[in-house]
Amino acid sequence: MELTYTCQAMSPHPDHDLILALRGGNFSVLDDVYRNNAATITSWITKNSGSLADAQDVFQEGIIALHQKANDVNFVLTCPLGALLFRICQNKWLYHLRKKKREAEVRSLAPVQSEPEGNVHEMLEAVEEEDLRQRQMREAFVQLSELCQQLLRLLATGMPGADIAKKLEMTSASTVYRRRHACGERWRTLYESNKGVLS
Repeated sequence: MELTYTCQAMSPHPDHDLILALRGGNFSVLDDVYRNNAATITSWITKNSGSLADAQDVFQEGIIALHQKANDVNFVLTCPLGALLFRICQNKWLYHLRKKKREAEVRSLAPVQSEPEGNVHEMLEAVEEEDLRQRQMREAFVQLSELCQQLLRLLATGMPGADIAKKLEMTSASTVYRRRHACGERWRTLYESNKGVLS
C-alpha cells in the first residue's frame, strides 16, 4: 500500500481538529484513528519481522505517545495525523528490533514507499523527546520514598493540604507543603541524574 501524505509548511493541518478533540477529552476520535491507520501500521510491522501481537502493542504505544503529545497545549499538528502516527510506530518498532539486537533485520527493513513531506520528522522528534522525558520522570518518581510518592499523588488530585496531612498523619498543612517542596527537589535531582541512563 502506497503512503501518500502531504504536509503544509507551518499552518495547522485539518487533522489538528483531532488533536484538539483529544486534548478536550473527546476520545471517540480514537475510533477514527484506529480505523484509518491500524491496517497500514499492522501491515508494515508484520512485513518487517513482527507478529500481529507486536503490531497491536506498537500501535497502542503509538496512540499513547500521540495522546501525550496532544495534551501539550503548544503542539500544533502541521501534517496528516496518519503520517505522524505511522512514523511514531515505525520508530518504536525499529527501537524494539534494535533492543533485541536484531541489527541485521533493522538494516534490511523495507523502506516506506514515499516519505511524508514537511516537518513530520521534527514533530516525530518532539514526540519521541517527550516520550523519553515522561519515561525519565516516571523512573525518577518510583525512586522516591513511598511517602513522597503518596504526597505528590494526593497533591496532584487537588486534595487540600489539611486533608492530606490527616491522611498521611502529618502535623499540619504547612508540613505537607514543606514536604512537597523537599519531595519535588528530590524528584528533580533524580530526574536530572536519570537523564543519561534512559536516553
